[in-house]
Amino acid sequence: MWEEIVIGVISGALYGATGYLKTQSEKFDVLKFGASAIIGAVIGASMSLAGNPITEQAVETQMAAYAGLTALVYNVLKAIARRV
Repeated sequence: MWEEIVIGVISGALYGATGYLKTQSEKFDVLKFGASAIIGAVIGASMSLAGNPITEQAVETQMAAYAGLTALVYNVLKAIARRV
């Protein structure tokens, strides 16, 4: 389970880093970056509990999937927060 969480955190951190790199005019926001990493960790733990363990052959695929899910969840949560 820890491997999935670590991969999730890395994927979330990569998503957060690419979000920062696309907007050079914005200062680095630790909260946004941390939120991406936390969402990635939750996704990693969820995938592990759902029975989707990381295998050596599928690490890159899992990282891409976790990053995609992190982006989706992050943007949905942000949209909900804006409407509340």
